Amino acid sequence: MLHTIENDFLICKIESKGAEIRSLENKQTGEEFIWSIDESIWGSSSPVLFPSIGNIKGNKHVFEGKEFPMTKHGIIRNNEHLEFNQIDPKTCTFTLKYSKETLRLYPFKFSFTVEFSLKKKRLEMKYILENQDSKELFFSCGGHTAYACPLGENLQLSDYVVEFPQENHLQSKKLGETGLLSTAEKEISIQKGVLALSETLFNEDALIFSNIEFDFVRLRKKNAKKGIIVRFPNYPNLALWSKPGADFLCIEPWLGLPDSENEALDISQKSTYKSLAIGDKFEISILTEIE
Repeated sequence: MLHTIENDFLICKIESKGAEIRSLENKQTGEEFIWSIDESIWGSSSPVLFPSIGNIKGNKHVFEGKEFPMTKHGIIRNNEHLEFNQIDPKTCTFTLKYSKETLRLYPFKFSFTVEFSLKKKRLEMKYILENQDSKELFFSCGGHTAYACPLGENLQLSDYVVEFPQENHLQSKKLGETGLLSTAEKEISIQKGVLALSETLFNEDALIFSNIEFDFVRLRKKNAKKGIIVRFPNYPNLALWSKPGADFLCIEPWLGLPDSENEALDISQKSTYKSLAIGDKFEISILTEIE
């Protein structure tokens, strides 16, 4: 079921299953900024990643000697049991609370909320995690939104660029054949702070930048000055991904990273996971700004 928030500038539609953004439209021009799903290419538009990112070593977590099955990207994606709450016309939330089913997959009592709010020409997607357990909780989280890059007879993916806020010499981590992070890296060509997109750029899967020193990027046509700014304060990692020939770019701020090939199975020992103390709350946001 789709739920809608809107203000004078934007209208946003979110699917209750998995709290995925399905549409972000300029009300004045009708321009769409979120990729429209094509099942033959990719069946999602904006998965919420929690409590894990990417592939999990062994497809499981281990905690206190017990095994817990975990699928790629975690337990929010495609979840049909999120509680919806319409706060006001411009704000809504989707919440997953721990249950017998979640405890079978993830060994902590928690509440995880995705809050969507519009302010002028900006959409904020905020993750709010509460530790409701009697023990320390371990987690990761991130975004995976597919922004539309409309193609046409005279417009190719190579007509789009990602602009960084400063000159960067970026090294991308590489995924191995298992889908886990390998030790290999490759240098990504950034010219005057601009990464040119192409149909071959993602032939080896996502570009994954860790320990980044910037907190926003701009997606725009190469001959334009304005576009979409995605801001991700306090996120240490960023992935960019598309499918060869597809008309979208996923801009993915990540709190942690996918498991590496030599990653620990114990969730409390994962190298990039965060911990949350008993009774504490954690909040982090991704903001999409339409210029």
